Amino acid sequence: MDTSASQAAQVPRRLNLREFAQRERTLQGSIAVSELPRLASSLHADASGLRELLVHWSLQGMLRERPGAGVEALVRLCVRAQLPMTCQRCLQASPQQIDDEVVLRLVDDEPELDPEELESDEEAFCARHPVDVAELIEDQLILALPLVPMHAVCPQPLPTPAGTGTGTEPATDARAASPFAALAALRHKPN
Repeated sequence: MDTSASQAAQVPRRLNLREFAQRERTLQGSIAVSELPRLASSLHADASGLRELLVHWSLQGMLRERPGAGVEALVRLCVRAQLPMTCQRCLQASPQQIDDEVVLRLVDDEPELDPEELESDEEAFCARHPVDVAELIEDQLILALPLVPMHAVCPQPLPTPAGTGTGTEPATDARAASPFAALAALRHKPN
């Protein structure tokens, strides 16, 4: 797969997915994260860093014969990138490896979300109109991001709250650290 940023211009902006699947075509390439503004806004990087970050993607159209249902058109989208997110423990940049794949079952209308649809390994995707493949890639990356990104081990020791030391030794005055200590003192104060 070519990793040059110049391939960003080759991402189809209007693709008829049904025709793409019926012809069983395949596309692949890379796109700069700076071309994906919704994704870029959730990352731990400045604008110049986002131009250097690339997302590698592939799109494969296919047909599948289903007994009693005829031929179904499907599209498989694969996305791969290493994205800098903010570690929720130390608040520093934490590279997160994203390697995700989704199979889209092309339909004419959005289906009802019945139990069968919710448990399917494939997602129904309304393919009545041409799609912007960059938006499709961006949507899948956003869905694949970790909810709480963290380092396995943070690069710097985490700060400890004042008065608690390193966390291995007890606080010097536990009563003073308690917000209820002042109330207890007032209750026992003679009138």
